[in-house]
Amino acid sequence: MNGFESALSLIAETLLLVTTPAGYGIGVWVLATVFVWSGIAKLRRPALAAMAIVDFGVLRRVRPRLGAALGAAELLLALFLATGTLPVVFLPASAVLLWIFALLIARSLFAGEDFACFCFGDGDSRLSWPTLARTVTLALLASVLTVAVPRTGTYADPSETYVLQAISAVALVGVIVLGSQLPKLLRWNRHPYRIGNTEVNE
Repeated sequence: MNGFESALSLIAETLLLVTTPAGYGIGVWVLATVFVWSGIAKLRRPALAAMAIVDFGVLRRVRPRLGAALGAAELLLALFLATGTLPVVFLPASAVLLWIFALLIARSLFAGEDFACFCFGDGDSRLSWPTLARTVTLALLASVLTVAVPRTGTYADPSETYVLQAISAVALVGVIVLGSQLPKLLRWNRHPYRIGNTEVNE
């Protein structure tokens, strides 16, 4: 029970940190950074995004324009989040979008499906439980930010503090992304050129 209680305590402290002014700004910037990254990737490769939509069972036909539209919508959502535009509208919208994505991933995983989900713009990523955990974490973050949204004023004050919050959020997302690539790097380091599988024809 001690380990379980420690985990709950850590989660509670993290949520409490997010509700502070500094933590709130960082949390919003984390969401905005993720949506910018995902949106740009979808605009660069709309066909792959559209294929993922079909694989998730949302549509029956691959429509690249829809993939590009989804990418543009994510960029707009990131812009509205970062600038503090109508937070009572766009913070809940980001939470709903992330929860829908989490439910689609969970449904596909429980169905035993395996395909490239184009999750957060990574064309090589496939459905996995870590992907689901990451999406649920972001959805929980968006939900907490929605509940704790300031009733007066705006969190997006054009000040040095807000800029520092943005830099901290980008750095945090970067560290998480690099950490997620470690397993791939370790596998590559074992056989960097696949020498063991190379056949030499004489």
